[in-house]
Amino acid sequence: MIRQMKMRLATVLLAAVLNSAAALCGIVAERGVNSYGAPEGDSPKHEMRGAWVATVYGIDWPSVTGTTAGCADKQKQELVRIFDILQQGGFNAVMFQVRSMSDAMYRSRYEPWSAYLTGNRGEAPAKGWDPLAFAVEEAHRRGMELHAWVNPFRLANGAPPAPQKPAAGGAPFNPQAKGWVLTFKKASILDPGNPEARKHIVEVCRDILRNYDVDGLIFDDYFYPDRLPLGSGYDYRRWRKETEGMGDKAPSQADWRRGNVAKTIADVYAMIQDERPWVRFGISPAGVAGGNGKASSRYGLPDPEKGSDWMYDRIFCDPLQWLDDGTVDYVSPQIYWATSHETNPYEAVTRWWGGVALTFGRHCYPSQKVLALPAGEEAWCEQACQVDINRENSTATGGGSILYSTAHISGKKAAGVADYLHSTCYRYPALMPPMEWKQGRNPGGVEGLERRGSRLRWYPQPDMRYVVYAIPDELSPLDVISETGRNFMSRYIMSVTYGHEVSIDTDKLQNYWFAVAPYDRYGNEWEAVILN
Repeated sequence: MIRQMKMRLATVLLAAVLNSAAALCGIVAERGVNSYGAPEGDSPKHEMRGAWVATVYGIDWPSVTGTTAGCADKQKQELVRIFDILQQGGFNAVMFQVRSMSDAMYRSRYEPWSAYLTGNRGEAPAKGWDPLAFAVEEAHRRGMELHAWVNPFRLANGAPPAPQKPAAGGAPFNPQAKGWVLTFKKASILDPGNPEARKHIVEVCRDILRNYDVDGLIFDDYFYPDRLPLGSGYDYRRWRKETEGMGDKAPSQADWRRGNVAKTIADVYAMIQDERPWVRFGISPAGVAGGNGKASSRYGLPDPEKGSDWMYDRIFCDPLQWLDDGTVDYVSPQIYWATSHETNPYEAVTRWWGGVALTFGRHCYPSQKVLALPAGEEAWCEQACQVDINRENSTATGGGSILYSTAHISGKKAAGVADYLHSTCYRYPALMPPMEWKQGRNPGGVEGLERRGSRLRWYPQPDMRYVVYAIPDELSPLDVISETGRNFMSRYIMSVTYGHEVSIDTDKLQNYWFAVAPYDRYGNEWEAVILN
């Protein structure tokens, strides 16, 4: 009876918090409280809580460029500070931009060092400085996932750059000489209609997976140049040649372009399944899809109730095709509008995407625009409201958010939202949503679990992470069972680790019992072992 009273009280309190937040953010529609099924005021146990770290133009990082050891140290310190703020804010994933202009923030075998790292394209940083390797290590040290953010086609905002040697050495990277480049106005890209250019993109991504222990790979919304003309010129001759003899079955030039994008995505996905199938592959398209009825009706989906899809006919991509093909694990549509936006209100657009993801059995983690409002209570509340909307419009274990951009979280341009989210909707830790369409192998319980003073240790298992729980002695396992995931409530997660030992928090050295559960790279949490 007492426990039931506590649960009812928690529900009432949560309702008050949500109603207050909704009023402050200007949300008029009434929504069901706790519709994502979290007990006792907990946030969902499984949830993407990501943040974009843009390196192009140094938007989020780095603030300084150069080739000296001193510059490398400053870049490391700045990145550590960003990761610390995200960890303290309750985030569990970082989308780190490693390739923005067919260049590299890592030792690429195919493309040159980025000018946004050293100041000049192709110029190497200080000896031994590899930002992606460092970012992976720092993210994993904090129990956070690192998703390598790749711009697949973009080469330059202007004329193609001069050839430069790849970061890891070798013959100069010269896509123009190979006939891979398509230039329109101020945009030069690797031509999606060129099979060799598409293969190059696949190999670039393979290179990342083979040499860096990334948890995910994500593309953003740069595909064909905006409004690239149809008809004669550009890729017209290639389209005509590839569709010759197909008669009525020949795709239009626009459909052929969308097909080229889809082929690239399918080839990258297939490569991931061969190399490291637990790596999540996501794409962040524009905020509204469906082709204004052209695509949504094809898949038996309703048209978006709000907004207009510009990317279908202007940059020639169809996210619904990728989802239907099963060649992405998640989408992160850029729903960069406020809840009160007149034509594209956040809630209506998110609701449509949530239904789309459910239809195709994949995850949707909407991208939120942190810079939509000046820093302050109103802006922070808007982000919390959008997190709640994402939760309401997702499946029980498949939701989340990705915030853009980190400069408006870290203090480079604004600060405060991370602390606000941690004190409200990110109060307790969250594990990544499991990819239920992939087969994870049950590793069995951890073995050799022991406590030595202030440390817990156990035997390692290949390609495994672990969830460590610390639970007050007065509570039994039955008292703390999770209703939205395996094992125990998220409020009792002490840490997530990629290693096989952890330090016990100083406030938990006495009067606590501990449990450790394998947490595989697919996002599955397996049965916990309790330390007796």
